[in-house]
Amino acid sequence: MFIFDNKTNILINSQELTFKSEYFCNFSHYFQNREFLDLDALQLSGDNFEGYLSKLITNEVMLELSQRNCLTKLAGIIHSKMWVFAIPVQVNPVLFQNLYPLENNYLGILPPKSEVSVFQHPFSNRFQLYVHDNYLQQLCQTLELPEAKKFLNSSDSSIVICPAEKICHLQQSCHQLYQMLFNLDRQEVSGKRKALRLNFVRQKLEEIVKDFLLTLAVTKDIKTPKNTIRRTSILKKAEEMMRKNMRSDLTITRICQDLEISQRTLEYIFKDFYQMSPYNYFKLLRLNALHQSLNQNNQTKLIHEIAEELGFFHRGYLASDYKKLFGYFPSET
Repeated sequence: MFIFDNKTNILINSQELTFKSEYFCNFSHYFQNREFLDLDALQLSGDNFEGYLSKLITNEVMLELSQRNCLTKLAGIIHSKMWVFAIPVQVNPVLFQNLYPLENNYLGILPPKSEVSVFQHPFSNRFQLYVHDNYLQQLCQTLELPEAKKFLNSSDSSIVICPAEKICHLQQSCHQLYQMLFNLDRQEVSGKRKALRLNFVRQKLEEIVKDFLLTLAVTKDIKTPKNTIRRTSILKKAEEMMRKNMRSDLTITRICQDLEISQRTLEYIFKDFYQMSPYNYFKLLRLNALHQSLNQNNQTKLIHEIAEELGFFHRGYLASDYKKLFGYFPSET
């Protein structure tokens, strides 16, 4: 379920900070123009997409609450000057980076220029802190912590497991800030009182970043089982073959032959990680590719021509699958 389920867009702009909350009913629009992220997003369940992006922005930090109602696969790169920290909101497993499942007990660390790959269940919502590298270095010095690059491992994205009470404290702090801002938008207050509240929010946001860093100081990295690492390697190779061959006649049998595994093994791996067969996952990749092609098409090709390039030859089945995923027919794209 959504929190702060308000379909009216909000904008609060001041010298202290900017707060904006936007409602989306289009998956592509939801992931367009994301600050500090270069993302490739796939919608793996539907229909009738709904999502919210709520952002609290200062010069040094942005706190974002991202919410969606669909199964999503994300891959991308972080901005060169920003660190991204993830705080879960609701108990809902997320398969992060190396595709191991997480509950509501983790904090994510994404260094500048790092690659990120996340598989998210519907409503696996998160608060995300975007912190400028220079500001983070200052905070580490203030808190007498090691240099951020060493303390947080700047070479790769990582996950840390945290005590439940620490996670709960961070969640509540973020939630309280958002509650104040949503209430402030509804209330009629004087300019002076509004400025005081926004200044308080700014100070609390800095405290949240400090609390996050201090929480990380007492946590340990996840140890991924060797069997999970092997299964992850197989899965990534299979996905790579699918992505490179969406316009060819690649079959699941051929993938298994090239990877030297049984089809049963591949079925188990995909159903374990994605709760679907490799065939259905490949079909969803192709449907997303078709959706992107139709959005970019300048009437140079007919719909059925683009669809056939991606292996969709039965128009009836295609229309049904497309509408089930995106909420409308190919002709309505």
